[in-house]
Parts: sequence; C-alpha cells; structure tokens
Amino acid sequence: MIRLGGAGVGRYLRRLQQKISSLGLSLLLHALLLIVVVVTGLSTVEKRPEREHSSPPVIRAHAVAVEELEARAEKKRIQRERVVQKERERKAAKIKKQQEADKKKRAEQKRQKKKREQQKRAKAKKIEEKIAKEKASKKREAKKRREKEQKVKEKQALEKKKQAKEKKRKESERKKKAEQKRVDEKLKKEQAQKRAAEKQRKQLALEAELEAETSAEAERMRVREQRTVTNNRQLSKLRNTIRQQIERVWNRPLRTPKGRTCKVKVRLLPGGEVGRVTVMVSSGNQLFDSSVERAVRQAAPFPYPESVELRNELGELEMTFVHQE
Repeated sequence: MIRLGGAGVGRYLRRLQQKISSLGLSLLLHALLLIVVVVTGLSTVEKRPEREHSSPPVIRAHAVAVEELEARAEKKRIQRERVVQKERERKAAKIKKQQEADKKKRAEQKRQKKKREQQKRAKAKKIEEKIAKEKASKKREAKKRREKEQKVKEKQALEKKKQAKEKKRKESERKKKAEQKRVDEKLKKEQAQKRAAEKQRKQLALEAELEAETSAEAERMRVREQRTVTNNRQLSKLRNTIRQQIERVWNRPLRTPKGRTCKVKVRLLPGGEVGRVTVMVSSGNQLFDSSVERAVRQAAPFPYPESVELRNELGELEMTFVHQE
C-alpha cells in the first residue's frame, strides 16, 4: 500500500489549488480526505502490532491539514464574495454617479436652453430698444433741425435789422465826421498859423542862442586844446623822466642776445610808488624780464603830478625795454 505523508499531501493539494476552481477544489478536498482516511486505516490495520501507538498522531495531522485547507478555501471564498460585493457596490456607485451626471447634464442643458431663450428675448428686446432709440433720435434730430432752421431765420431777420440800424448809424456817423472834419480842418489851419508864428519866433531865439553857444563852445575848445597840449608836454616829460630813472638802475643780464624786447605795464600808486608790474610781452628770456621788473621797482618813487588828468594818464604806464648792447 502507498502511504502519503502530511507534507506531501499539502504540497500536492496546493498545486491542485492553483489550477482548479473553488467548487472543484472543495470536491477534490473531500475525495482526497476520504482517500487519506482509507489508506491510513488500511496501513494501520496491516502494521498494528509494530506501530500501535503511532497511528493516532498521523490521523490527527491529516485532519488538521484538511481543516486548514478548508479554512483557507473558506477565507478565499469570503474574500471573493467581498471582491464581488465591492465590484457590485462600485458598479452601483458608477451607475449612480452616471445617473447624477446625466441629471446634471439634463439640468445644464435645461439651464443653457433657458439662458439661450433669455438671451434671445434680451436680444429681441435690445433690437426693439435700438429701433425705438433710433426713432427717438430721428425725431430729436428732426426737431433740432427745425429749431436750427427757425433760429437761422430769426438770426437772418435780426441780422437784416441790425444791418439797417448799422447803416443808419454809419450814415449819421459819416455826417458827424464830415462836420467834425470841417471844424478840425478850420482849427488845424488856425493852429498851423499859430505854430508857424511861434516857430518863427523860436527859430530866431534859437539862432541867437546857437550863435552864443557856438562862441562859448569855440572858447572852451580853445582852452581844452591849450590844456591838452600842456598836459601832453608835461606827460611826455614825466614819461621820459621815469624811463631815465629806470634805465639808470637797470642792470642788464650778461650774455643776453641783442634785440631782446620786454614790454611791461606799471601800476603807479599815490606818491609815485610802484604797485604792480606786469609783463605784457615777454622777451623769451626769464632773466631779462626779471631784470626789467627789478629795475622798475628799484627806480621808484617816480615823479607824481598834482594834476588829476596827469595822474589818470600815469595810473598805468606801458613801457618797452630793448637790449641793444
């Protein structure tokens, strides 16, 4: 007889469990259980003298394995039922959701239809209002046009009346101006005669005054010319004196090329002292320019005239020094 162990039966049953359905597995489990019990019983009968005390544990192991297989099968059945139940619930939820979506869609379609109808009515109302506005606008324009034409007519009538009044006023004004012109011309003629007489009188007086003034101006010019000649003579003399004083103390630098020229401006202070010496045109030789400036300062004080005119002329002297040795 063939004897199957608990582990071998378990592996065999697990392989079968993966290949058959739940109902087939249950039937197969019962059949196998029956086979195991029969085989185990036969084996126990044949070898009872030798293993009298070991048979009960083997039967119990096989029974536990079968119960475990049944429990697993039941657990899987429950799990499948749960999956099926969840699938039913999911489908029911999906159907409910679809129904709600359809309901919302119908409601949205109804709302859109209502909205389109409202828009259509609003558009029609807007068109009616536009037509009414256009009619009212045309009516207002016609009224404005009539009022404008009436105003134009009134303005034209007023303008004609105004022009007639203006024409009358201008005619009156022209007559007044003609009379005024006649009076003015008479008055101007009289005034012209008076002015001519006055002008002749003034002309004679002016000629006499001019003659006297000419004589006085000629005398003044003679005096000024005489004073100018005297001042120029004195100024020339003072310039020559100042130049001679400077040249007497001028120490010309050695080895200065002949023909070097330096032009300076000398500012004289009251009393003949030197205020500022400015080189206006340099000789190109610093030693030569410096010697001229030193000579000007060493030669001071210079003669200082009492005449204001001569003092003004000598306020700033411009002198040119040339190296001729």
